Amino acid sequence: MRAYLLLLTALLATASPAQNHPPTVQITNAVVDEGAGTVILTYDLSDAEGDACTVWLSASTDGGTTFLADANGTTGDVGAGIAPGTGRTIIWTYSGIPAIQAVQVRVVADDGHAPDIQTMVDQIQEQALAERLAQVAIPRHHGSAPAGLAAVRDTLVNTFTNAGLQVTTIPVNFASTSVDNVVGRQPGLENEARTCIVDAHYDAVANVAGADDNATGVAATLEIARVLAQYTFKRSIRYIGFCFEELGLIGAQHYVQNSIPAWEQIDGVLNMEMIGYYSDEPGSQSIPAGFNVLFPDATAAIQANGNRGDFITVVGNAASQPLIDAYLQAASTYVPDLNTIALATIANGQITPDLRRSDHAPFWDAGHQALMLTDGSNFRNPYYHTANDVVATIHMPFLTHVTKATLATAAMLAEPINAGYDVLDLSTVVGMHAHDARPCAAEVFPNPAHDRITIRLARCSNDDVVAELYDMQGTKVAGRMLYAGRGPVHDMPLTGISTGTYMLVLRSGEGSTSIKVEVQ
Repeated sequence: MRAYLLLLTALLATASPAQNHPPTVQITNAVVDEGAGTVILTYDLSDAEGDACTVWLSASTDGGTTFLADANGTTGDVGAGIAPGTGRTIIWTYSGIPAIQAVQVRVVADDGHAPDIQTMVDQIQEQALAERLAQVAIPRHHGSAPAGLAAVRDTLVNTFTNAGLQVTTIPVNFASTSVDNVVGRQPGLENEARTCIVDAHYDAVANVAGADDNATGVAATLEIARVLAQYTFKRSIRYIGFCFEELGLIGAQHYVQNSIPAWEQIDGVLNMEMIGYYSDEPGSQSIPAGFNVLFPDATAAIQANGNRGDFITVVGNAASQPLIDAYLQAASTYVPDLNTIALATIANGQITPDLRRSDHAPFWDAGHQALMLTDGSNFRNPYYHTANDVVATIHMPFLTHVTKATLATAAMLAEPINAGYDVLDLSTVVGMHAHDARPCAAEVFPNPAHDRITIRLARCSNDDVVAELYDMQGTKVAGRMLYAGRGPVHDMPLTGISTGTYMLVLRSGEGSTSIKVEVQ
């Protein structure tokens, strides 16, 4: 617990209310000497504020999905205190990599100005959540409404894809039916193996819209992914839509048993299970039998408040107490209007089965820290598992507060950094070849644009493309990587960008293309 609180304190102390622009890194040349076992990289480093940066090299042997290969043995312009400039050099003496031509390298620069978490939190808007909720709160059941279930599955896939996440669909077979768990992964840039999971189940019981159960959790997951995908973090985040929860946590069980990579360390699971029903009427919150004995302080607090259902319940097991503390700290710091009640059940909740009724429980059983964030389901919501569980019953300010607190917790666990990076596939330079210099052709639409643009690439090199948007004074206002392996079409958010004329610069290898973009 102490480690979590120290981390939270440090993040709060270093977060900057005025966000600096992230550094820009461009690998300009690379030479591989397989005989000597060295890679010599040349890169340019720029920073709008002129800050010295911490620079490091990481390597991938799986096509850029992860950068977990041993990239120790670097000398040159790496480490702390690297000033912006051109012609910076890193010499990597590699070992234990039999096929260097199958490696991608990534140079990362962090200027030390951690992005402001409150700025992230404030991007969760009630109207956007309401639109997400309306999109998801449709009948979606494998038997009675398979088309609705497929539509929500596609919404998860499309939203994660548009956010630039690594998207995986994992078929889960049950009762002669196959439905996907949908995973969007945002890799960390420094401690990539360490991972926070944000999740919700996207199925519902038969013949209901399931607005609270659990369209609220799905809408929150989608919006959290949309916001956090705009930032860089030290650690990784996975956003998951689980299937078959209503049939007995089948999707989550399958994931825990089959889909967690051996190299991944799960720092915490934030499972949102019905987070939108709120009532400040006295007596609207009931308490399960025996909870007054097991959780006397929580019970007393609820009763002292007239048994009002005006709080989010933060449920963990005994091993998850540090994660409970992290959530409570995030909520009190960034969403002080959100009331919270915390319950830490004994062992894995065997004596409190009401606290095992969602997708966090398989993670508990596997030894991972996990929370269930819930409005109490049938102990508060009178429309639980009925046709009356509709959008009109959802308290949007409450749903917005819970979404913000969950986002803040995930961001603090993942540790935001103000970093830029460039990636190079060494297959293009093995044998002492220089970085290619073929320009891209591209189409941007809509143009004029509003909140985002779509970029369609053509005639590019096989390298990833760096997309950067500059105002007419030469200040970079947005940027992202367009990974070649994800096809020619990419979305780029324009969140917070003012009306005006901008230049979109696309860099592939040493070639570049500029396109004028009007934002209205």
